[in-house]
Amino acid sequence: MPQHAAMVTKTIVHFEIPAQDVEKLSKFYSDVFGWKFEKTSMPGGVDYWMITTGPRRGRNAGIYGGMYKKQMDAELPRNYIAVDKIDPAISSFVAAGGKEVVGKQEMPGMGWSYIGADPEGNMIAMWQSAPRREVHRARRAARKAARKSKS
Repeated sequence: MPQHAAMVTKTIVHFEIPAQDVEKLSKFYSDVFGWKFEKTSMPGGVDYWMITTGPRRGRNAGIYGGMYKKQMDAELPRNYIAVDKIDPAISSFVAAGGKEVVGKQEMPGMGWSYIGADPEGNMIAMWQSAPRREVHRARRAARKAARKSKS
């Protein structure tokens, strides 16, 4: 990248891979890339497997992803792009020719998401994180619930 180029500020922060057979597909990615999978439950009781692709920091830092059971055969992987404020980002997305697929949704204690299709039909998602204290509170509650379910 040329030194004079402006820094990109909207980066990919998460990805999702829908799967027909989560166990088989997560094993594939684990075997091939060494990714780690941890099953969790999302709001509404949906099973979701968090994916860790590498160390959190450093030169080869990975990003987090997720895997879930496909709801429709046509579901494809998608990337989530961080935005500071989701409502104006949605407005810009639609004004530029994007189409809504799944409207703005809150993930309690985590943030808000929006899934759309670009003008060529590629799925893309946006993510606005909740304030840090809410995220930490939600993670503690999830870990506590996971420990309780194992007992």
